[in-house]
Amino acid sequence: FEINDLAVAPKYQGQGIGAKLLERCLSDMKEKGIAAVNLITSNDKKLSGFYEKHGFKRENEVILMGLEI
Repeated sequence: FEINDLAVAPKYQGQGIGAKLLERCLSDMKEKGIAAVNLITSNDKKLSGFYEKHGFKRENEVILMGLEI
């Protein structure tokens, strides 16, 4: 499974809303028998810290590539 665009408006951040949204997503996935979740986030310590706090670990074998044309 992939989480895409989990966000909370800036004025509501820091109130646990993101954590509740993520916990609900993960709970629903477990109920459906989904065994793993992947996500892509920016290289921002606040964002990566949020996900690490909730058990996500950095993947060392994944490369994200892009090309502007």
